[in-house]
Amino acid sequence: MSLLDEISAASKMRNRTCIVVDILDELAAEDARELQVALDDRAMTHTAIARVLAARGYPINPSGKQVAAHRRGTCSCR
Repeated sequence: MSLLDEISAASKMRNRTCIVVDILDELAAEDARELQVALDDRAMTHTAIARVLAARGYPINPSGKQVAAHRRGTCSCR
């Protein structure tokens, strides 16, 4: 595979949603609004958000890395 082919393939992958957006889409409207408020509030830690979501059964790493990436805009949905 050429360099350009690899870059093109990687660029296409970038437009997929991340787990945080998948969870937001799955939640009831009020819960989704509350999660968005928590994501926007920097006093709420990445880890706290991820741990609560994981405890509720969502497939997210409780370390908070996915939440951090989403907040920084470095996740796959940005």
